[in-house]
Parts: sequence; structure tokens; C-alpha cells
Amino acid sequence: MSPSGQGKLQDILRACALEFRGDDAPIVRWYAEGDAAARLIELARKEGVRIEEDQAQELLLALRGVKLNSRIPREIYMAVARIYAYMLREKTERPN
Repeated sequence: MSPSGQGKLQDILRACALEFRGDDAPIVRWYAEGDAAARLIELARKEGVRIEEDQAQELLLALRGVKLNSRIPREIYMAVARIYAYMLREKTERPN
């Protein structure tokens, strides 16, 4: 891919909704790009879903290839676990 194509790829808004029940790997429930991603983020905020906005583009690109309602691949467990741990830590440090 050319450098100009790389820039365009990174400028696209992406969103992914994961479900984690604690018993196995997280499940990809939704993945969206562009306007659909903006709508997914807006809906999640309205529903009070915690959003991690500083996700690595590489992780979102990896999640793009996962079928909806499928568990994330083993290769990206650690990247997802880091985000989940960050969110848990932030939740416990923030007063209610």
C-alpha cells in the first residue's frame, strides 16, 4: 500500500463492540467504519456503555476481520486484555 493510502486508512473512524462474560475470550458483537461507527459510538454512549477511544488502529483493523458473534482470535488476546485491564483500573480509581 502506498503511503497516501496508509494515511486514508488511518483517517477512517472505526468502532468495535466486544462482549466479555469472563468465562472465555471476548465476542465481537459489532464492527463498523465511517458513519456507521459514529452511530455505533453514539448509541453506546446513550446506553451508558463504557467506550475506550484511544484504541490502537492495528487492533481495530485486526478485529475488522473477525466474524460477528465470534470469539476474538488468540493472536490479539493480549491487546484486548490490556484495554480491558485499563478500563477496570480506571473504573476502580474513579469515585462514583
